[in-house]
Amino acid sequence: MTAVHQITPFLHVPDLQEALAFFCKLGFELRFRESNYAYIELAGCGLRLLEEPARRLTADGKARVAVYIDVADIDALHDELAPALASLPGDRVEPLMNRPWRQREFQVRMPDGDWLTFGAAVTTDPVR
Repeated sequence: MTAVHQITPFLHVPDLQEALAFFCKLGFELRFRESNYAYIELAGCGLRLLEEPARRLTADGKARVAVYIDVADIDALHDELAPALASLPGDRVEPLMNRPWRQREFQVRMPDGDWLTFGAAVTTDPVR
């Protein structure tokens, strides 16, 4: 079998410009854009965005997609993104914490209501 280089989530967003502003604020770089499509990267990991203006939240308001980004140093990334996270509404950011499933992570709600989670495996319980 050929080695897999990366798995890239494809997000369908109601407003491409709003989504790009959100992701670029979090450090993603726009690599390609054409009409209603964009490809962005963060440290070599990509997301594909497709604008679908008619896309609506579910009736119960719950997220339909959760994107998980594994990182090497979650504390360093959180520190780097602290100014951007502080500028978002409080109900759009879940704090950095250790989870029972042995991951240290924080979450950011994307403009369309879905979650973007950054995390790293925890081998011991850090005090931080």
